[in-house]
Amino acid sequence: MKEEAVADFVGRFARNPEGGVQGEPQSCRAVMSKKRLVVAGDGDERITVPLSRVVDVVVGNVPPNLRDLFDATVTVGYKTDEGTVETVLIEGDDSTMSKFQTVLFKCLLNGTKALVKHPAQLGGRVTDSPVRKAKISIESKQVRFKTSGDNFTIDITNVIDFERTERAPDGESRPTLVVKHADDGQVATSLVSPASSRKLNLLGRYFRIEYSELLNEVGQIDLSESEKRVLVTIYATGGDIDFKNVLDGSAAQATNVVNSLREKGLIEEEPTGLSLTSHGQVVVSQRLEDVNI
Repeated sequence: MKEEAVADFVGRFARNPEGGVQGEPQSCRAVMSKKRLVVAGDGDERITVPLSRVVDVVVGNVPPNLRDLFDATVTVGYKTDEGTVETVLIEGDDSTMSKFQTVLFKCLLNGTKALVKHPAQLGGRVTDSPVRKAKISIESKQVRFKTSGDNFTIDITNVIDFERTERAPDGESRPTLVVKHADDGQVATSLVSPASSRKLNLLGRYFRIEYSELLNEVGQIDLSESEKRVLVTIYATGGDIDFKNVLDGSAAQATNVVNSLREKGLIEEEPTGLSLTSHGQVVVSQRLEDVNI
C-alpha cells in the first residue's frame, strides 16, 4: 500500500546540530507520511527516520552554535539501527513549521493508549474520579482523551504546570504525567500514564510547547506586593472576597490593584466573582513562596 504524504515542504536542515555543522545549513525537502520522515538535501544526503524510532521532539530551541543561522525550527531525535540517538534540525517559515509540528505530534501520538484519572484534583481537592483507559488524539493546541465514558480535552494553552512521577493512576509504579491546567477558573490536576515511556516523553514535549511560551511571558510581568497578595487571595478563595480587607481597608487601592491585574491579563470576571487566567495561575504557582500572607 502506497504511503500518503501528510507533510511536504522545502526548508533547511542540519544533522546532529549539537555537534556543530560545517559551513552553511543545507537546503532540503522534508516529506512525512504516518510511518516515516524523510529529509533530502540538495546533494546525495538523505535522512530517513521511522516515526516508531522518534524519542524526542524539540520546538524552537536552536543550539547556540546555530542561533544566527536558523529561525523557526523543529528538532527530531531518533534511535538508529546501532541504538544510538541522532538528531535532525529542520527549519521553515513560521506558518509551515507550526503546521508541521502539529502534524508530527499527531502522527507520533494519535491512538496512544493510556490510563487516565481526570480530574484527580479540582481546586486542590482530591476527587473520586475513576481510573479509565483512554486513547489519545492530538488537535491544534489540544490533547483529547477518548474513553468508554465521558471524553475530555486538555487545552495546552491552559496548562500551568506539569511533572513526571513514577506513580500511575492505578497505584502501580509506572511513568506518569501530572498535568495541572486551568478549568473554568479552577486548577484541575489530571494524571496520564501512556503505554510507554517514549510516548510519555513525546506527550510531555507537546505540552511543553505552549507551557514554555507561557513561562517566558509570565517571567516578564512585574508585580507589586499588593498585586501578589490579591492574586493569592483570589486563588485561595475563588474570588468571592472583600479586597479591602486584603489591602488594609483601602477601597481605592483595591480598585486600582484589581484593574491593574485585569490589564496585565492575570484575572478575569466570572459570574461568581473574579478568577485567575492561565497566566495568573502560573504566576501564583511560580511565585507563591514570594508572598507574605
